[in-house]
Amino acid sequence: MTLDMPFLKQLAPSMKRPLAFSASTLLATVVLLFVGILPERKTIHATDNNLQILNARLTQMRADIANADQQKRKTEEALAERDALIASGVIEPLLGSFAMRGKTLLDPIAQRTGFHIENVRELPPIQLQLPKIHPEQTHCRQPIEFTGQGSYFQITDFITQTESNNPMATLSSLLILAMPNTPENHKAILTFEWPAKGEKAKAPSTKGK
Repeated sequence: MTLDMPFLKQLAPSMKRPLAFSASTLLATVVLLFVGILPERKTIHATDNNLQILNARLTQMRADIANADQQKRKTEEALAERDALIASGVIEPLLGSFAMRGKTLLDPIAQRTGFHIENVRELPPIQLQLPKIHPEQTHCRQPIEFTGQGSYFQITDFITQTESNNPMATLSSLLILAMPNTPENHKAILTFEWPAKGEKAKAPSTKGK
């Protein structure tokens, strides 16, 4: 490639050499700018963006670490609350009987309210729709029927205190019958349901038959 410029031909050879050197240096600088410096600037810019992202992530991680103890306390409190609710609400059979378990739970309330429990009967359980059931356990809603006597106030007070002391128990049915000989006292048949778990019933063995 040659530069056909008339004024260059008029210059002395001693002037042409410095000009040629300057032109070559300028050309090399331009090539270096486009080939080396500009791509590096893009790389530096991308690195700077990544560094900002990492700094933001580091700041968040430091904040999470600083709040770890507080979050741990909240988790422990939530677990304790859950365990207390399960302990006070989910019943298991007493000596193989849900009716006996229900009676031990409600006898103290009956004594406080004056409601006299005459009979306790275990009703068929209501199975829960669970995706998976442990092979040795059954989970259900267990209805327990209580029959007793008391005034209307004693009956309602008995129900209120039962639900207050057993937050997961639900009154599922109530029948109040008047008794002509004792007009102030009534016969009441109440059914409470608890979430329950117990041993799964095993089919009788047919071995040897």
